[in-house]
Amino acid sequence: MTVQVAPNVEWINQCYDHEGSHEHVSLYLVCAPEGTVLIDSGSFYHREEITAAVDDATGGEGPDAIVLSHSDYPHAANVSPLGGDTDAVELVASSGSPAQQGLPDARKCDIGGSLTVQGRRFSFIDPPLADRSHTTWIYDHGDGVLFTADGFGNYHDPGQCDALSCDFPDVTPAESVYAYHRDNLVWLRYVAPEKVERTLDDIFSEFDVSAVAPIHGNPIEGSDLDTYRDRLADAMRRIADEHAVG
Repeated sequence: MTVQVAPNVEWINQCYDHEGSHEHVSLYLVCAPEGTVLIDSGSFYHREEITAAVDDATGGEGPDAIVLSHSDYPHAANVSPLGGDTDAVELVASSGSPAQQGLPDARKCDIGGSLTVQGRRFSFIDPPLADRSHTTWIYDHGDGVLFTADGFGNYHDPGQCDALSCDFPDVTPAESVYAYHRDNLVWLRYVAPEKVERTLDDIFSEFDVSAVAPIHGNPIEGSDLDTYRDRLADAMRRIADEHAVG
């Protein structure tokens, strides 16, 4: 029920069906020195399947900590079913005021800073591709995995739900990268793509990324990152060109 992304990172996913095309809602289990850390908690729409998958992957123990990229429903809807509202599970949130977003007991992370959670160091990055304020990308210093919400996503066909980027005939298809960002990050039509690309360059220069683990897409292995980033850059330029004034 899980897919290995890195030596200590496992992927759990469910999908929305958009008239035959699928969109992931994913979460990731990180095996840390002092316990299991869950990155995001999935949507309430998939609550039964997700809680069962986490239970199975942890041998019935559940997570020791939950780290949220942000607090809207596709990412934080299963905090309580997974024990995040109890003293037994540490909850970390990126909101400027977690209590105002219904997470009064969360440990606040500062975007731009880092925390040690269950003996594992995580950095919290201000994302250039997000759909809500107080969203963070989460970098795992142990395995070098960058967890991204909501950028770096893609749609996929049925039967490709558990695929890594290398499992596609030629990495993640360009059209699926374009369509996902066009539909979900609609503000891209108003920005200069080269500025987003420069910010991404800065992030990938600062952090040694072995894989990208998106919440809404197939994980991208390190050897495929250049290809995916080229397709993302093309997608952003295409979106901007389609909505250029005049």
